Amino acid sequence: MTIPLIGITSNEKPVEEGSPIIHLSVSTLFADGVKRAGGLPFYIPISNPDFAREYVNRIDKLILSGGQNVDPSYYGEEKTIDSKDYFLARDIWEVALVKEAIAQGKPVLGVCRGLQLYNAVTGGSLNQAIDGHAEKGPFEITHKIVTENGSQLQQIYGREQEVNSVHRQSLKKLAPHLKVTARSSEDDVIEGGESFTDAPFIGVQWHPEFLLGHKHLKDQGLFDYFVKSFT
Repeated sequence: MTIPLIGITSNEKPVEEGSPIIHLSVSTLFADGVKRAGGLPFYIPISNPDFAREYVNRIDKLILSGGQNVDPSYYGEEKTIDSKDYFLARDIWEVALVKEAIAQGKPVLGVCRGLQLYNAVTGGSLNQAIDGHAEKGPFEITHKIVTENGSQLQQIYGREQEVNSVHRQSLKKLAPHLKVTARSSEDDVIEGGESFTDAPFIGVQWHPEFLLGHKHLKDQGLFDYFVKSFT
């Protein structure tokens, strides 16, 4: 049996402030979730967008990890917040990966920024600033989400599930082919989306990788489904 190769996008950060030495920066917990699900994790560095076709051609599925805000130019808006939390080189690279994954029909899982980026690239937009979703750390439970009937997220998580929350932006206008499949029980913020077109996509606004050690939560189930079943 062939073991699926799962590409995982990564960020970049200097070893220390002001250092010219730049390291890949992405949680090892993504790899843990993939390995427990029976996949081979592969972290993808930020690269020239001309290489996107070859990277996507070599992987079976793609995980878009979390991180910076998505540049509003990708959904036709100007920046309305005073924030340095943008990284255009990463946007350019991951937009190329998303477009190539769609072209090749490779399944995509979007986590936090990953859901936002996918939505923006495929015709949606974002709320550039929201309150109440980034007050605690990624390992802390913050609120409940409610899943939609008939959704894959409901098959994985049930009707309700506790999640963490470290995002300062959210989905506003939904991309035409996406369907909302989870919302925050507190303020109705979109927390999950799915699409089962030629290029299947599932995305969540929380960070399931940080919750894998919680025995009463079901976040490993998301990795299991994505690696084993999502086609």
